[in-house]
Amino acid sequence: MDRNRTHRSVRPHRGESVHQLLQPLRGHRTRPSPSSRPVGDVTTRIRPDVVVFDVVETLASLDAVQSRLSRLQQPTWLLQRWFTRLVRDAMAITAAHGYRTFLDVAASSLQAETRGTLTPAQIDFAVAGFGELTAQPDAADAVDTAKRAGFRVFTLSNGSEATTRAFLDRAGLTPQIEEVLSVDEVKAWKPAPPPYELAVSRARVPAERVALVAVHSWDIHGAHRAGLTTGWCPRLETVATPAFTGADVSSDTLPGVIDALAALPR
Repeated sequence: MDRNRTHRSVRPHRGESVHQLLQPLRGHRTRPSPSSRPVGDVTTRIRPDVVVFDVVETLASLDAVQSRLSRLQQPTWLLQRWFTRLVRDAMAITAAHGYRTFLDVAASSLQAETRGTLTPAQIDFAVAGFGELTAQPDAADAVDTAKRAGFRVFTLSNGSEATTRAFLDRAGLTPQIEEVLSVDEVKAWKPAPPPYELAVSRARVPAERVALVAVHSWDIHGAHRAGLTTGWCPRLETVATPAFTGADVSSDTLPGVIDALAALPR
């Protein structure tokens, strides 16, 4: 697997222009990245002790959910719109100091996205796909790479602990995961601070020694705001949302992200 397209990025010095901020670091990328920034203060991030993987869409594929929607004769574009609404609605509930579980928000957002055209039984059938998620092609390699590098490995999901554990069992990853964390424990969805603070608390190390790895730039932003080190893979988004804080390291593959974290100074 080619992991050469990895690099470390750092915060720009005060006074650097937007144009400088967007220049690629060392020319390793052919497309924009939140970590494609010029060298600034190289002491801002150090090698973490703990790697925390996001689960849904980072380690786990949504193919099982897509399959169930297809069996309901729904259009192929529905999954992306539904999942986007699901995350948006959950963030709105959290911002208003409320909490609903992943499955509750999943069912609610699907009903809204389909304008009430699906029956309750059909919605339950579609939502059940989240209990059948399979691993992304590079998930096992990423976790193996993290363990070989000497990292402690956690997962942190907006889904339930039970659903995550079942996924890890199916993927054969359970023996390598030290902690399986869910937002259910803190009653707030990522990217609010409490889930990341939970990970730091369980790790029992300073926040900068904990690294979140994800394919969602909003997750990277939330983790950064909570003080964590961050690693982003553009597999899903291609280009990160410019309004968010960029990742400390990035790579085109999840194992490459782990390699880049391992290369940070101790």
